[in-house]
Amino acid sequence: KIEMKDKQKYDSILEISTGKGLSMYISINAIKGLKEIVKNSLGPNGGLKILVSSSGEVKISKNGNFLLKEMQIQNPVASLVTRTLSSRNTSVGDGTISVLIILGELFKNLEEHLVRGIHPQILSEGIDLGRRELEKILPSLTIKKKITKETLIEIAKTSLCTKIHKFILDRIARITVEAILSLFQNEKFYDLNLIELIKMDTQTEEESRWIRGIVLDHGARHPDMPKILHNAFILACNIDLEYEKTETNSFFYQNSLEKRDSFSVEERKTVDKKINKIIQLKRMVCKDEKKGFVLINQKGIDLVSLDLLSKEGILGIRRTKRRNMERISLLCNCLPVNSLNDLKIEILGFAGIVYEQTIGEEKYTFIENTINPFSGTILIKGRNSFVKNQIEESIKVALKTLKLCLIDKSVLEGGGEIEKKVCKNLLVYANRIRGKRKLGIQALAESFLIIPKILEENSGRINDKILNPQNLGEFKIWDCFSQKKQIFSSVIFIATQILLIDDIIIGRGLN
Repeated sequence: KIEMKDKQKYDSILEISTGKGLSMYISINAIKGLKEIVKNSLGPNGGLKILVSSSGEVKISKNGNFLLKEMQIQNPVASLVTRTLSSRNTSVGDGTISVLIILGELFKNLEEHLVRGIHPQILSEGIDLGRRELEKILPSLTIKKKITKETLIEIAKTSLCTKIHKFILDRIARITVEAILSLFQNEKFYDLNLIELIKMDTQTEEESRWIRGIVLDHGARHPDMPKILHNAFILACNIDLEYEKTETNSFFYQNSLEKRDSFSVEERKTVDKKINKIIQLKRMVCKDEKKGFVLINQKGIDLVSLDLLSKEGILGIRRTKRRNMERISLLCNCLPVNSLNDLKIEILGFAGIVYEQTIGEEKYTFIENTINPFSGTILIKGRNSFVKNQIEESIKVALKTLKLCLIDKSVLEGGGEIEKKVCKNLLVYANRIRGKRKLGIQALAESFLIIPKILEENSGRINDKILNPQNLGEFKIWDCFSQKKQIFSSVIFIATQILLIDDIIIGRGLN
């Protein structure tokens, strides 16, 4: 339904649109609607959103990407925008809310020109001209500086302060910086997936910490095994140290009790031979009592084998995840083996300390001081699942931001300062353009000012100096160049594509 006061606007759109004439009106209102939903969540003082599912499940978050994934959006244009932003978020990490807010303001500015009868193609060409000029302006506004550890902490705080509480901000920021620096070795970046995040139940979030090593979510399965080992050799293997089961369904029948007992004895001898080979290898390398030996097996270890290992002072861990086995072989510099014929001293890895710790009701095994420390584990501790999930999502975003900053070797002023400078430069450029295409550039330039405006509104301090990074007092606000460039590019790409949609067609069975 269209109210009478909007009839003139609707008639103008109807005249310039093809087909049924409603597509432009629907598209603009869809984007403006998304902007109104998320704008109050922008910045460190932004509010949380409560999402209630049809089954009554309640979720609380202010993460833009999370909100878009959880919301059920029926409008086809809005759904297209959310999918586009979700795909860019996997590589960039942050800026989803900023894109929606700038995009909504841009369409609000463009709506005035559309009502006056200016064709969307002309406005689209003007926006594209603005994109070319923006690609020249943005690199000139970067601050070339040495990315030190303190600078990285400030960048991490800028990213995290919009998502987590202030009292854990400094600790989580330092944990994130330690994690990203472990992956950055000799001007080369290792995969972010090498950093594992493990959530634990504790009384406070301040106990979260960074482990320069691996944390396994289970411990030894024998009470007499050592709880702590120093200077430990690591044997990673994928060998059955229990009764092997056949791969196909099969049955064994014995016609006497003696044959059955002899069959069981032979099976036991087969497993014992494997255990004895491991014990011999341990005795060969651990001649000094100060050294330890750890067996990490991807398959099972039966109780008798665990007892034999414990008598030799070997820490045996069974049924380790494949992902953890890959990280162990990489960090401890060991070679996983699938056969006992490959047992050699050269395949063993090394760790400075291996210990078992009980947190709550769960047992965890810590492997620290490894040979190749370009990986690690972040322990996320909290009172409830909501807080832990919030910290986990925030850390993932911050890791991507820090990685891009280290690659760029430059930063941008944050807190809305860069948007003001971009707007000023684009307006100067628009005055040099003749024709109606300049209207598209002006609309794009003015849309960037919505970011500092909403930051001021959400902070509750209008006309304050809070947006000046030099006057913030607590820490300087820095933005990532690649993220900001991607935000502006996403806005322009989505806007030009939507402007060129002249009709929305719903076929049978698609509605």
